Amino acid sequence: MHPIYSKVGIVSLFMILFFSLYTTAYGETCETKEDIYIQILDNDRNILSSSKESRGKPLKCFNTTSDAGNWRIAIHDAIAAAKGTGIVVLPSADIHISAFIDLKSGVTLEGTVAADGTPLTTIHNVHTGDPVTLKMQSHTGVKKIIFNGRRTDKLYNAKHRAIQATAIDQTKTTTDLVDIYPTAKRLENITIEDVHIKGFNGFGIYLEHVDNVTIKGSDILYKKNMVISDIGYAGIAGYSANNVDIRNVTVKDLWPGETVGSAKQSYGIAFSHRKVNPADIEGKGLDVAASQAVLPPSNTIMVYGNVVANNPTWEGIDTHSGQNVSFINNIILNTRFPIIVGGLDYDSGKLSAYPPKNITISNNRISRESDYTTYGIDPNNNIITERGIAVNGTQFRDLDKNMMGFLENLEIKDNYINNVKASLDTRGGIGIHVTKNATIESNKIENSNINGIVFMSSNKQTKIIGNEINNVSPNATFPEAGIGVRGSHNNGNDSNDYTTKPLTMGNTLIDTSNTYKNVGIEFFMGKGGYNLLSSASSRISPASLLSDFTDWSLYETTDLMQDERDFLLWERDGQEFPPS
Repeated sequence: MHPIYSKVGIVSLFMILFFSLYTTAYGETCETKEDIYIQILDNDRNILSSSKESRGKPLKCFNTTSDAGNWRIAIHDAIAAAKGTGIVVLPSADIHISAFIDLKSGVTLEGTVAADGTPLTTIHNVHTGDPVTLKMQSHTGVKKIIFNGRRTDKLYNAKHRAIQATAIDQTKTTTDLVDIYPTAKRLENITIEDVHIKGFNGFGIYLEHVDNVTIKGSDILYKKNMVISDIGYAGIAGYSANNVDIRNVTVKDLWPGETVGSAKQSYGIAFSHRKVNPADIEGKGLDVAASQAVLPPSNTIMVYGNVVANNPTWEGIDTHSGQNVSFINNIILNTRFPIIVGGLDYDSGKLSAYPPKNITISNNRISRESDYTTYGIDPNNNIITERGIAVNGTQFRDLDKNMMGFLENLEIKDNYINNVKASLDTRGGIGIHVTKNATIESNKIENSNINGIVFMSSNKQTKIIGNEINNVSPNATFPEAGIGVRGSHNNGNDSNDYTTKPLTMGNTLIDTSNTYKNVGIEFFMGKGGYNLLSSASSRISPASLLSDFTDWSLYETTDLMQDERDFLLWERDGQEFPPS
């Protein structure tokens, strides 16, 4: 062959290869056969515009992690074009983003779904500098999108979040925020529907300093349209959040949690407020009580009809210091502590403050065998449920330490609780501690160790009515009881003084409508003092006082929760607060 033809052939081959690469990267010829569009709709779902390009590049060519920056630009261009009053519909595609998506006020971000409602839009988190995928502003919504955090290391990282709604600077410490919080902007009117979140080391959904939030799935029977799974710390968490409604969500597979002392703490659904570290505050000459007071608890929370499963180390549904909180019609499976209500502890658990108030816990099911099949959760015998429902006030009302922190107005009603394997006498199917005006009514408790229902310390004016308690087992240390009174000051008094009111029906009442089957001792009153409980039955009276052996070393080697640490302070050392 003549050398010139050889050179022409090489040049031609190079040109063909060049244009092939060019069109693959920037032209209409891509591996994806069909066009991919981002659509912009008005709020009546009329199409305003649609684009298959982003700044001259076809969207259908954005199909690798190297296109993460291009996808983010395309989505932000569409959000800007929606002008605060529209809907941005993302295509059926694997979308990789290089940094967080900033969802501006007035815009709803939606994915494309199959005919059966299955989401076809996945947003993959591939950035590391700011590992939040979607940041929501006021008056925004997100629907029908899969958020994939691409979690591989199974570690805890609080900043790795799928969806975040807050105007609070997340780089600042709680101490830094004490001056900022009172005047900081509160986000409002946020909706999250039918999204799937998986593979984040911190939070599935993070809310802080927000009002009026709805998180819901459209599948009210099996909770399959809104699923949060494989999360390192909390599926859904709110701090100083008000008017939040969570419905028909499945939260599952929570691991490993944050290491606090010897415990790994993780949460399915939880609402609280930031906690001031006294050591940090005192080092700056600030007042601990005043500083904590500007970080308000969450208020008016409804958690209804959700499934929480597979949390081996800590709590399923929780509020710390929440007010006007309702946990209704939820299912909790394979969880160490299914439903917990309490305040915040300080100084390594030596004192606690900010009691919850106005709490309703009703129609929930814990470890019902048929629910495992219904909701597609495999029973895990390695995950031990150690308490069912535990509700606690606090040692102090606030950090000024000037009065008891009773949890006032509590209703625990119509719940089903099964298979609680308590190892301490502070635990059982239902437990209460430092409450006032609590009603425990029409619950069914089966197959519980040590206690069906347990009183710890300082429960006032309690009513226990119409509960069914079946199959309570002892252990080597503690006698079993259908109802066990294990602490002191359970009576009708308004405070922890050292007198007791007369036995009247207006004081603590354990009604004769409660039923017992295979419980050993129906009613057990331990060694704690100043307990007076009334009943029409002579079975329940001060004459039923029994000696209670407690091996305190058991508590020293166990991961204790806040209420149990309070119990130790008051009972083991004979301390009562406040003094008479």
